[in-house]
Amino acid sequence: MKTIPLFGPYALRPLRDGDAAEIFAVIDTQRAHLGPWLPFVAETHRVEQTREVVASMRADASAPVFTIRDGDAFAGLIGFKSADLRSRSIEIGYWLREEQQGKGVMTAAVRALCRLAFAELGMHRIFIRCATGNGPSNRIPQRLGFRLDRVEPRGERLSDGRWVDLNIYILEG
Repeated sequence: MKTIPLFGPYALRPLRDGDAAEIFAVIDTQRAHLGPWLPFVAETHRVEQTREVVASMRADASAPVFTIRDGDAFAGLIGFKSADLRSRSIEIGYWLREEQQGKGVMTAAVRALCRLAFAELGMHRIFIRCATGNGPSNRIPQRLGFRLDRVEPRGERLSDGRWVDLNIYILEG
């Protein structure tokens, strides 16, 4: 995979092993921002853990992952997961540094991954799962024409032990 320009200084760069330290630093310094919606934040305490996760993501060629770059700076993470080659469906997951929100960055990044999924990966269906209470995350698939397929009751357990319902959005190509 190659770098995908978004707009201005923003681009998607394929995840590299060397990105683990930057990713961990953001997780570690933005726990209050990321923690309420991303269960892995509470369990991530050492950069070695992030290195292991990055290595496992990079090992799955069917589900590419990208760092979101603001010039050379790390702004967030976006990627594919749960690829089902038989049904040609795939899920997109994402998160962004707090100071990068509200600029259209994630909407542009998700749009770029949708194009990649349909045109290069040969997918027929893309899923996005968002906690029902996470307004900013839900607005992205809504802006991009995804339809709300269903609500999955108690679909994810957060780090504080609460279960949240998940909106399941679908875009078909």
